[in-house]
Amino acid sequence: MASSNSTESGTHSHGRCAGPRMYCYHNEVAPLRVVKHNGPNQGKQFYGCPHWPQKTCGFFKWTHEVQNVDDLQYMVLEKDTTLIELEHEKKTLKKEVEELKAENEKLEDMVAELSIENTETRLFMEATMADKKLAVALIISWVFLAFVFFLI
Repeated sequence: MASSNSTESGTHSHGRCAGPRMYCYHNEVAPLRVVKHNGPNQGKQFYGCPHWPQKTCGFFKWTHEVQNVDDLQYMVLEKDTTLIELEHEKKTLKKEVEELKAENEKLEDMVAELSIENTETRLFMEATMADKKLAVALIISWVFLAFVFFLI
């Protein structure tokens, strides 16, 4: 962020900060500086181009802005991580759905086979029952026929 305050508030005081490394538009480490001039910004720290005041690339950031940027970058990183985790979970769930669909198809095939077997078994039992009824009727008719022959 370029600022019109960069020329009035800069000093030649270089400092080190345990915070993030900032790079100017020359792709060089921007030193931490302190505003020395009297005014509302006196004593505030900022990052500026290392070539200032000889030449400048317009790079200027207050340290509190850098922390906000770091916080935002961290939040973006967290969101990216969450997205990656969700994408992985989505792939896992898709795979599970495919496996469940395949298992469902197998079970549907088994149900269809069992239904056919059940129908065949029921028809066999009905046929067997009819055969038993016929056999009972035949036995009863022979017994009746035998009884009639003994009476005559």
